[in-house]
Amino acid sequence: MLPSVVSMIDKLAKNNIIHDNKAANLKSKLTKHVAAL
Repeated sequence: MLPSVVSMIDKLAKNNIIHDNKAANLKSKLTKHVAAL
């Protein structure tokens, strides 16, 4: 589940739909949230 979400975020950043830094922040938050589960 998480890898597919991360790759989706990467694709959005690559296509300039979201900024690279925004993508990094999203991935960081997601990873922390999943780790806390």
